[in-house]
Amino acid sequence: MTIVKTSIGRRSFLKVSALAGGGLVLGFNSLISCTNKSEAEVLALPKEWFEMNGYLKIGDNGLVTIMSPNPEIGQNVKTSMPMLVAEELDVDWKNVIVEQAPLNTDIFTRQLAGGSQSIRMAWKGMRTAGGAARQMLCEAAATTWQVPVNEITTEAGVLYHKASGKSAGYGEMASAAAKLEVPKEVALKDIKDFKIIGTSRNNVDGLKL
Repeated sequence: MTIVKTSIGRRSFLKVSALAGGGLVLGFNSLISCTNKSEAEVLALPKEWFEMNGYLKIGDNGLVTIMSPNPEIGQNVKTSMPMLVAEELDVDWKNVIVEQAPLNTDIFTRQLAGGSQSIRMAWKGMRTAGGAARQMLCEAAATTWQVPVNEITTEAGVLYHKASGKSAGYGEMASAAAKLEVPKEVALKDIKDFKIIGTSRNNVDGLKL
C-alpha cells in the first residue's frame, strides 16, 4: 500500500454540482444520449447521482460513472484510463459507465492524444481520484455506523464492517460521502492487489460479446 498526498484543493479536484448536498440529477434523455445501453438498461439507471470528484459520480443504486479525460482515437484510452479510477475505488467493473469528458482544464490535465503518454501521465492522478472517493465512502460508513474508519473494508462496490456484520453498497453511502472534504492523504493499492488494472476488458464503445 502506498500513501499519496492529494496535493490539490477541493475547488480544483471537485467538479462542483450546483445542487445543495452534492446531488446531481440527470434527466432521462441525457442518460440515453451519454450511454450505449438498451432501453431496459437505461430504465435501470439511478434516479440520482452524487458527484464525488471531477472524475466520478455514484448513483443511488451503486452504478458508477467515470469520466475518461483524453480523446479516444483508437488507442483504447477511453477504456484503460477509467480502469485506473475503478481499481482504486474498488468497484465492480460491470457496474461502471464510462463517459467521454469535455475539455476542462480546471479539472483535467493533458487532454490530448499523442506520444503514448496517457496512462503514464494519468497513473497517479486518476488512481488518486478513485482512492479519494473510496476513502470518503469509508468515512461516511464509519460515521453512519459509529465505528472506526480503519475497520471499514470494501470489495466490489460494497462497504463492510466485519466486526458488527454491517454492510452497505456504495449507492447507500454516496449522498453522505459527497458532502465530505477530500482527504489530504490517500492509500493506494499495491500492484499485487490489482483486480482491474492489468486485466483484459472489452472496449467500452464496442459491442457486448
